[in-house]
Amino acid sequence: MKKFYFVLVCAAAMFFAVDANAQLGVGVGYNLGSNFTSLDDDAQNLSGFYLEATYDWNFIDKSWGSLALQPGVRFSYVGEAESEEEFGVKLKASTNETYLDIPVNVKYSYDLGSVKLSAFAGPVFSLGLTSTNKIVTKADGETGKIVAHNYTGKVVTKGDGATGELEGGVTDYGRFDIKVGVGVGATVMDKLNVKVGYNFGTLNRYTGEADLRYSTNVFYVGLGFMF
Repeated sequence: MKKFYFVLVCAAAMFFAVDANAQLGVGVGYNLGSNFTSLDDDAQNLSGFYLEATYDWNFIDKSWGSLALQPGVRFSYVGEAESEEEFGVKLKASTNETYLDIPVNVKYSYDLGSVKLSAFAGPVFSLGLTSTNKIVTKADGETGKIVAHNYTGKVVTKGDGATGELEGGVTDYGRFDIKVGVGVGATVMDKLNVKVGYNFGTLNRYTGEADLRYSTNVFYVGLGFMF
C-alpha cells in the first residue's frame, strides 16, 4: 500500500511540473473488465466507463518520431447485472466495482501532419476502491436485498425482519494489482485523440489459502482532449 501512495505522489508532482514540452489531457471511455479464475475457463465480464487525466512530457523529439513519459490518474467503474423470475419470485444479481489506476506509460509518436499516430506501454498501478455483490428479490409485494462488500467483508441485509449488518464475511479479494498496459492511439491537430488499449493483470488477487488464482484484465477505448 505504501508503494502505491508513493507512486501516486510522484505522478501528482509530475502533473503540476511546468515544462514547455508537456501537455495535460483529459479523457473518457469504455471499459471491459475480465475476471479470470483458475477454476473456470470462462471469464466474468464487467463493462463500464473511465475518467482520466494524463500528463505527456516529451523528452525526445527527432525526425523519426518522439518519445514521451505519460503518467496518468484514472477512475474506473465496471459492473454487470442479471435478472430472472421463477414461481413468482423475481431475482436480480449484480456486481459493481470501482478502481483508482495510475498508468505510467512510455509513448512513441510519429507526426503525419494533421494526424499524429502513437503507441504506448507501461505499468498500471491499480487500487480497488469498492467491490460489491448484490442480490435483490421481489415476491408478494415484499422486497429483500443482500449486499456483500468484498474488500471489507461487511454484509448488509434489508427486508422484512432481516435488516441489519454482519461483519466477518469473505475478505480474500485483494485490492491491489499491477497490470502491464499496451495500446495505440491517434491525435488530430494536437488536441483531439482516440486510443485503444489492453491491461494485463500480473498479480493474484486471491489472498486466501486455497490453491486458486484470480486475475483481472481490462480492454478499453476512449476519447480525449489535450490542452
